[in-house]
Amino acid sequence: MSIDIPEPDIPEPDVSRELARAIPKVSLHCHLLGAVPAATAVELARTNGVALPGNPTAQNIYDSAAYEDLGEFLSVYDLIGAALVTREDYRRVTYESLTAFGSDHNVWYREIFVSPQPSPLPYPQALQGIIDGMRDAHTDTGIDSRIIMAINREHSLAEALEFVETVIRHRTDEVIGIGLDYAEINGPPIEFVPAFELARRAGLRRTAHSETGPPAAIEVILDQLHCSRVDHGYHVVTDDRILRRCVEQRIPFTATPVSSDIGRYSGSGDGSHRRIREMVDAGLLVCIDSDDPPMFGTDPTNDYFALGNALGYGVDQLRQFTDNAVTASWLDDSDKAALRKRLENWRPHTEFYVDGSGDNP
Repeated sequence: MSIDIPEPDIPEPDVSRELARAIPKVSLHCHLLGAVPAATAVELARTNGVALPGNPTAQNIYDSAAYEDLGEFLSVYDLIGAALVTREDYRRVTYESLTAFGSDHNVWYREIFVSPQPSPLPYPQALQGIIDGMRDAHTDTGIDSRIIMAINREHSLAEALEFVETVIRHRTDEVIGIGLDYAEINGPPIEFVPAFELARRAGLRRTAHSETGPPAAIEVILDQLHCSRVDHGYHVVTDDRILRRCVEQRIPFTATPVSSDIGRYSGSGDGSHRRIREMVDAGLLVCIDSDDPPMFGTDPTNDYFALGNALGYGVDQLRQFTDNAVTASWLDDSDKAALRKRLENWRPHTEFYVDGSGDNP
């Protein structure tokens, strides 16, 4: 049976940028290396002797217009990773990512994607620096966070297995799962089944990126990698059978409107976010996040605001995305219940509405 996705009747949104900032957020798709503020990225590269092409400044290091070419984006991403050479470097960028691109936008909880491979710092020291930053951010702002260690799918299975073994050997409570990222065309999910099986046996949760693969890749992610959610996965709407399955099984999808629009994963790059609309209209459990915010000229507020304006979503739908992310998170049931209670009790101020007179939902 196919799923009927009606043509949208897009109303005027009632959400201002201030309200988009105020809405509580739960972040399940934000990369540490992609959330390093521009000024910090330039400073660390210069301090640690990493040459950045063109000797960029904080004003032009991130050229989001070029990132529809994933390779161009990843080359910058890896250079930033190479510039993290001390535990303090990792503490600093973790703290700044969780505050400037987290708590400053009312993000209550984040599961941070970490790709430590570009850094020359040994894994245990990098991990401790990240935990230092997480603890400092929690102390200063209240934001809670956990870590998803991400496999680079452009590397070999042998390297992936070695990486997962390292994660298990140095396991801490903060590390709750593994992911699979970098360019999908260079490492389809089927190649990493043994690494994900190793993680499963160790009790690590699992997720995987699927930006450009065929819809069948989603079933590999679910059935052979045994993932509990899918990152991006917009192509699910092109296969009725797989779409129906994911709706019925309440499989979470973590969408990133601004970066995916620039990368042309979720539409034609015209700001319509049509694939995300189709996913929502089909009844999928969709979560919204900001991916690599400064690198794509965005932040958690802007992704909520951009999607609300493009699709006419008001505060109720935007808050529903956060509720979906609570459901999809890897927190235990008691922590989820506490977050959901906070979300239920949250009320926006009327002055945050576009016309200043909207009723509090």
